[in-house]
Amino acid sequence: MENILDAVLKAEKPLVLLTGLAGTGRTNLLARLTERYEADRRHVSAMRFTSSGDVTPARFAFPSDNRRGDAAARLRGPVSGEPAWATIGPVAGAAEEPAVALRAAHAAAAALRRGGDGTVLLLDDLQWIDRDSLAVLEALVPMLDGRRLSCVGSLRVPANGSAARYGGEALARLRRENLVHTLRLRPLTEELLAGELRGMLGAAPEPALVDHVHAVSRGVRSAVGETMDALRRRGAIRIVNRAAYFVPSMAAKDPLPPSEHVMAARALGPAAWEVAKAMAFLSPLGSAAPRLAGAVIGISEEDVLDCLETLRAKGVLHRADATWRFVLPLHATTLAESCGPYERRTLAAAAVEALWSGTAVCPDPEHRTNLLAEAGRAVDPGRASEELIRRAIEAGEDGAASAPRWLNAAVELAGDRAQRAKLLLLLAATYQQSGDYEQSLRTVRLMLSDFASELPAEAVFEAHCLLVRGLSGLGSTEPLNDIADGDHSLAGDSGSRAMIRATACALLDRWPEAVRWADAATTAVHEGQPQAVVSRLLKALGGLWQGQAEYFERSLLERQQWPLRAIARYRVEQVDAHLTGLLLNGELGRAEELLANERLSWDDAGLANRATAAVLRGDFRAATELACRSVAYRSAPGFAAATTGMFNATVSALVCQGRFTTARELVTAAGEGAPVLAHLMTFTEALIDRALGEPRRAADRLITALNAAEERGLVVGCDIACAELADLALDLDAPETAVNCLAEAERLMRTLPTGRATVLASFVRAVVTKDADAATECLRMAHERGQPFELSVLIARLVKHGVADPALLSEAYELMAGLGALMHRAKTRTLMQKHGIVVPGRRNTVEENERLLATLAAEGLSNKQIAAALITSEKSVEGRLSRLFTRSGYRSRIELSTAIANGELHL
Repeated sequence: MENILDAVLKAEKPLVLLTGLAGTGRTNLLARLTERYEADRRHVSAMRFTSSGDVTPARFAFPSDNRRGDAAARLRGPVSGEPAWATIGPVAGAAEEPAVALRAAHAAAAALRRGGDGTVLLLDDLQWIDRDSLAVLEALVPMLDGRRLSCVGSLRVPANGSAARYGGEALARLRRENLVHTLRLRPLTEELLAGELRGMLGAAPEPALVDHVHAVSRGVRSAVGETMDALRRRGAIRIVNRAAYFVPSMAAKDPLPPSEHVMAARALGPAAWEVAKAMAFLSPLGSAAPRLAGAVIGISEEDVLDCLETLRAKGVLHRADATWRFVLPLHATTLAESCGPYERRTLAAAAVEALWSGTAVCPDPEHRTNLLAEAGRAVDPGRASEELIRRAIEAGEDGAASAPRWLNAAVELAGDRAQRAKLLLLLAATYQQSGDYEQSLRTVRLMLSDFASELPAEAVFEAHCLLVRGLSGLGSTEPLNDIADGDHSLAGDSGSRAMIRATACALLDRWPEAVRWADAATTAVHEGQPQAVVSRLLKALGGLWQGQAEYFERSLLERQQWPLRAIARYRVEQVDAHLTGLLLNGELGRAEELLANERLSWDDAGLANRATAAVLRGDFRAATELACRSVAYRSAPGFAAATTGMFNATVSALVCQGRFTTARELVTAAGEGAPVLAHLMTFTEALIDRALGEPRRAADRLITALNAAEERGLVVGCDIACAELADLALDLDAPETAVNCLAEAERLMRTLPTGRATVLASFVRAVVTKDADAATECLRMAHERGQPFELSVLIARLVKHGVADPALLSEAYELMAGLGALMHRAKTRTLMQKHGIVVPGRRNTVEENERLLATLAAEGLSNKQIAAALITSEKSVEGRLSRLFTRSGYRSRIELSTAIANGELHL
């Protein structure tokens, strides 16, 4: 819009004509022009034409607080200080008598001149201009010079009435005299829309949000505003890490309020209104739509076509050959939602019957399936149900928003109780996949209470699995404990009941019990049942988390013997669970080897495992995006250890980048449910404490979490915490704690001899006993592991404690650059300077220091916290921040935060 605004201000022709579709912002542009002209002390006269043929004085202005980008107000009635308006029009006879039009134009020009040089006449909604006023305007334009007097008019296209019949000829005559400059306000491109949404939300919109809003609104500004209001109201936009995510499963929750165009369609009369509603369902059926609409409404096809032409003139519909489509898909949605249940079913049924008979075609499979869902039992229920189920399954994750609705419709069409029970199970799983645990639990409970007898044993077991996972997702620990303790009656045989108790124990972090129950069920579970899959995974992972890796390792070697391996979803589930076991122990290389052996890629892995692997690879940006997407989508917990591992790894990465706000967001999100391996999140909270200058609090937190893990019989992740605590103890001059950490690190290495545990045990031995050989061995193994985050931290800490060559700091420093680890880089620079190691790129160093300072300030840290994080004084921080704001032009931390979120920070 800025480009159009500048073009209007620079134009020197007497008439600047702004054209565009309804809602593209013509009136808003007139309001912006009013602000600019009045700021330049130019007099502005304004008037608007109405659909009833009136012409009224107006003043275009935005609300005083226009943060949300509201539309400009068009104030009616007399405006103080305005010239007389009656001389402008309408003037009876002006269209037939040029002399009458000329006299009226002279009077109008004289009235405008009284405003002084630079007066501008703004005319809005010229599509409603009457023929006489058009004649006066055509006579007036040659009397303006474009500088002392000028006119800016807005014209919606397509125009109608006199503007459509006579306006083209009048414009052609004025253009021949070189008196008109036409500018078209086009809908927003996706790139421009992304910028608009960023301003509206104060957060960077993810591509999926931009795509959805653009598809629904076609980039028309008014429709963009309506769409965003609806998405906000439905909770379909969630902001995490200063990014706005689109949540499809929430996008169709509540009906939309009628838009201006919908209300305008109603005002055209009963016939046009009925046709508009019918076309909301039928327009995707192409040339068959008018005939079908007439048949349903009870009028002729010719009458339907007349109504369609009226709607086209109103800007509601667009015609291409014999097909009709809505100019804005948003309006089709609001019209459809304005129909009553009977109307919806009747229209949808007519469409479905036409599609089935071959007399109509719908190239949009989603719309076709929505019609089936609306038609219900008004069409063949067996055929409709079959198609609804097939489409819901085919849609998978891409159709997560629509699949529950389709399956709900299929449930209503079920032929018998057994079929309904199976569909309820599929529906509950679909709800859980989209993160809607409440609906999933409601559906599961209905199924188990009313339909359990209709399901085979495997389905009853799967329903109970959904039940316990849903409870875990909602953080409902009390009923989970009841199930784990056997205080909740469960359907199924003894093996199934034992496996459900085992799963509940696992989701409560009661892993020793989980393994015992899984073992107890082994003899009662057949290898061809889903129960066998859960049994194997619980025993493998449960043993691994306790430092008993034998079963896990054997399971990896015996992959060909995995239960139900021939079924793709069970094979992928088992691969993903084994990936979790490897990644939470830092075994990235073995995880990649597993995927390669199974001929899978990281795209086949679960979102949580992809994020953890990204951290280990050093791709912090990808890891953060995946973790934040998980929070926004409320991903289902599954074997929730993977989710905890993702949060643990990603928070560690964020801390070394100085991004504490996002780190705390993820810590909070991890604690909202009933986190599995909860001690891992306590370890990450200690990292935040330490980075913010609270080392004693961090040490206390680590000790508490390590003790809690020991009480639960868990060792996973304790190798990292033990190494962290040893490093902290030496910094705090607590040698006894450090020595205890050495003993514990070596015990952990013997208990679970992973590559990471071995490397960290060598690290602790090196720094506690000043063993240079152990330091050398530690670095050798770390280089072989090839994980840049791990290696860079180990180098810096070994040098800090005096057991490694300071020259290695240059390598660590470069590794951190690739990670974007501003905090670690800053601390490493201090260490390099202490040891006389040249820090490369002085200018880059200054810029990086400023960026880190800006990041910490934008993260909401106080000056005291920033000083502690940077190991400097509050006074120094105050001075540096003052200089930063002066140089950057930002006036507050909020502005700084917004600039960073939008990628606009330039230092």
